[in-house]
Amino acid sequence: MKFYLDHTPPVLPLGLSHKDKIMLTGSCFSENIGLRLQKYHFNCLNNPDGILFNPISIARSLTETLRPQPLAENEIVTRHDHFFSLHHHSSVYAGNREDLKLLIEKNRQSAFDFIRSASCLFISFGSAHAYQRLQSHQVVANCHKQPASGFKKILLTPPEIVTVYNPLIEELLAVNPHLKIVFTVSPVKYLKDGIVENNLSKASLLWSVHEITSANKNCFYFPAYELLNDDLRDYRFYKEDLAHPNEMAISYIWDKLVQSVFSATSREVIELLKKLFQAREHRPLHLNDDPALAAFIERQRTEILKLAPGLPV
Repeated sequence: MKFYLDHTPPVLPLGLSHKDKIMLTGSCFSENIGLRLQKYHFNCLNNPDGILFNPISIARSLTETLRPQPLAENEIVTRHDHFFSLHHHSSVYAGNREDLKLLIEKNRQSAFDFIRSASCLFISFGSAHAYQRLQSHQVVANCHKQPASGFKKILLTPPEIVTVYNPLIEELLAVNPHLKIVFTVSPVKYLKDGIVENNLSKASLLWSVHEITSANKNCFYFPAYELLNDDLRDYRFYKEDLAHPNEMAISYIWDKLVQSVFSATSREVIELLKKLFQAREHRPLHLNDDPALAAFIERQRTEILKLAPGLPV
């Protein structure tokens, strides 16, 4: 009996290798993929402004990476003696206003330097639901547990999203003409919004990405959302909250991504590293004067030497 589709995404014209620089921004799904990239020793920059969920906040982050703007005083909020920006994740914080501004400025400069020579940018949309600050009418990335009366929940529409991203892509290409952009829609379910509302949100994101990738030849779509919701399609692939993909699902999607976007050489390196990681977990029973252990160590040393010189394992 067949219990899942085993969908194979198309091979994208990227051929990314370990020589390429890869930047990721967006939802917690991009964070999971970024950790895999780091594990397999790719040169990547992951979420320089922290995890961002809605497309408008992600676009703002990228825009201010290209054209830095000073953080306005009214965009800084406090909680538990820490200072946060309404346009950044809670992982970006400091003990005072000036340190927060300096931290954000430093992160933005690092992101700009990286994206100028990056080969690929992954953008992961999490939710089309966003919060608009009533005081400024701006969409914020994070409310940081400020009083709910100061914000209004909205559902972003495809025209609103597309209108922001088409000119943003032009700006990105002006800085780096060789940049390829891969969009994904996070498979994470936002059940707090409600089941119907979550599906409306995902539908808005999927339609937006379709419009963006259709209009820009350097933009592509990787179906992370479909791989979990339509291919695996089973709650055994979710964590206990029934919202986030579990490790098995993330590994499944990662393997599909490897086949879709990486070069044959890097795919071989990934497989070799995977075997080395498994070997590293080996716990010998006898540590001294064991010929089998000595042979095992020598085999691993030989495999390590097959990798590029200087690659840490």
